[in-house]
Amino acid sequence: MTSSRCVDEEFWNRNQHKCLPCESKYAIEAGFEFTENCGWSDDQQQIHLHHKPCRNGTYNNGSHLKCHKCASCITPFIPCTTTSDTICCQQGEQVFDGKCIIHQPLQTTVIAITTTTRPTTTTTRPTTATRPTTTTTAAASVGSSSTITTQSQNPPHVINVTGIYVCLGILSTLILVCLFLVIKRRTKHLNEEFQKRNGSVRESLSKKGIKGYEQSISYNIIKESDNNDHLTGSAYLLAPEIQGAPLKTVLNNLDVLEELVLVLDPDISGAKNTRHLAAQCYFSFAWINYAYSMKDHKSPLVAVLEGVVTKNPEWTVGHLAELLTAIGRNDAVEILAKLPAGVEE
Repeated sequence: MTSSRCVDEEFWNRNQHKCLPCESKYAIEAGFEFTENCGWSDDQQQIHLHHKPCRNGTYNNGSHLKCHKCASCITPFIPCTTTSDTICCQQGEQVFDGKCIIHQPLQTTVIAITTTTRPTTTTTRPTTATRPTTTTTAAASVGSSSTITTQSQNPPHVINVTGIYVCLGILSTLILVCLFLVIKRRTKHLNEEFQKRNGSVRESLSKKGIKGYEQSISYNIIKESDNNDHLTGSAYLLAPEIQGAPLKTVLNNLDVLEELVLVLDPDISGAKNTRHLAAQCYFSFAWINYAYSMKDHKSPLVAVLEGVVTKNPEWTVGHLAELLTAIGRNDAVEILAKLPAGVEE
């Protein structure tokens, strides 16, 4: 605990000499919960951030101080997120397109084709017999002048379209498999390109060049902090499309990622770097030291970003910009602004 006087959801107000609830100072945010004592110690020092994201399997819809455990269902259900609880479907319902709908069995469509022949009328002309008997001739004439009507109807032909559905299903499966292979191959190509570029950058920079570059960065950071002490993170707001982009977008953009590595990984006196960013993301001190011990093989910043994406896949570029602003690295936020608008993961 950061306070020995107040419970977890309260903090010590030294001016009023009493514990105050966290929600009296900060708003309740959906998907997050208050840290212990809102991150404040009894001597009014902020040790941690006032909010932290909900863990996997918990949620906060904006009406709770702490994240609640997601409900479990025995029927089909819509999984919970960090901002909404699990939705259990009713008996007989299935999940479709994010909604619970009544399950209906698959029906087979039968197409019936009926062939009809137009009626044909045949008329026989009356014939007159040459025999002298008039009555017989009349009878023959009447009998032979009858009209014959013929109409035929073929039985319907039934076409079962079940085979069509089977073919469509096989075709869709093949398309999905091909798409997966293309994406996997493209991802492998991007990783190889990043490793090659990262290696070439390390080889091209000598120890003397790196030292001069770090001194230049240190001068620019200190100069910027002197000129912008009165500014907050709102002075470096990113475009809404960039703020809402997934955090994985930074890992996929090699140019922006390379610039961030060059300005955040070096240990520069008077400037906060990747170590402080990792601490803001709740990585342990031992983990941070291990990441820097492997610096020659892998960038500590890349390791931090990959770890955050794995633990919190819902984080966006805006979350990263907020943490960078909190440690005073507005120069890194300006590099994030170079991400193209409308990027997708």
